[in-house]
Amino acid sequence: MGSPLTHPPRLRAACAIVCVLTLSVPGLALAQPTAIDGRPDPATVTVSSAGVSIQLQAAAAWNPQRIACQGVEVAGPTGAYGTLLCVPAAGGWIGGQHTEGGVERVSVATLSVDGREVELADGAAYDGARAELTRTSLLDVVRLDAQLILDAGRIIQRATLEPTEDVIVSVIYPFMFCVDPGARAWLAMTEAGEEVSGEFTGDTELAWHEDWAWTAAYLPEQRTGLVVRHTARAEGAATLTAWWDTQRYRKLYVKLVMDEEPWREGRRLAAEVAAVCFQAPPAGWQEAARAAADGLVVE
Repeated sequence: MGSPLTHPPRLRAACAIVCVLTLSVPGLALAQPTAIDGRPDPATVTVSSAGVSIQLQAAAAWNPQRIACQGVEVAGPTGAYGTLLCVPAAGGWIGGQHTEGGVERVSVATLSVDGREVELADGAAYDGARAELTRTSLLDVVRLDAQLILDAGRIIQRATLEPTEDVIVSVIYPFMFCVDPGARAWLAMTEAGEEVSGEFTGDTELAWHEDWAWTAAYLPEQRTGLVVRHTARAEGAATLTAWWDTQRYRKLYVKLVMDEEPWREGRRLAAEVAAVCFQAPPAGWQEAARAAADGLVVE
């Protein structure tokens, strides 16, 4: 489970942390089920398509916990995925497994595979050409409408955020990926077509980039990589991308920075990213990453 210590110091300082545990959940019972001892139900569901598998977890508001490509785990349960907000008045971070600012309250969660609705039941595993998880939840006073689509091996994530009342939100992360620490190098392409690259060393460095069109991480021992591309940016907000380089994971953050505060009731922010895995030998992984990124287009 994520904690305030899993965020860089500059981000922790921006959001006061007070532990608030609120487990009352209206609406769909299985969206945030609670065991007899009060802990969230660890129910998991796996969806697969074209050799890519995603494990979804009830306790994380049905966000991913693992992403595997051709049997290689490229992203694991070492941190939080999904959408995360820092709401100081509520106590801090809220979203997925983060509960300092309250529990993400899921009201609707549905999963369909090849156009047929299926059950979100513990241990269920589905394989098809296209799987789509749609859910609506509340993060403090901010409504989240989210989609996760696995289509022929492509992963598409959409997040639409809209406050139900005026609120100050100091940090908005619509998307996060916890890439396996076996990743040793990264590559990125700016919107202007400039290529930049670097190595992961676990030095906890975090540098934000507003101009990245896509970025990739590569695991040389597994000869596997993951590319994430911005396919729709939020209007009225800057979209920033960063790798947080730690020993625990190579955490990819997408961050939205609005041009004003407070966030006004009814002001909607919508964004989308697409991701895909690739396999290549170390000598040619950058070329494979470029080709994979070129194949990610707006649906």
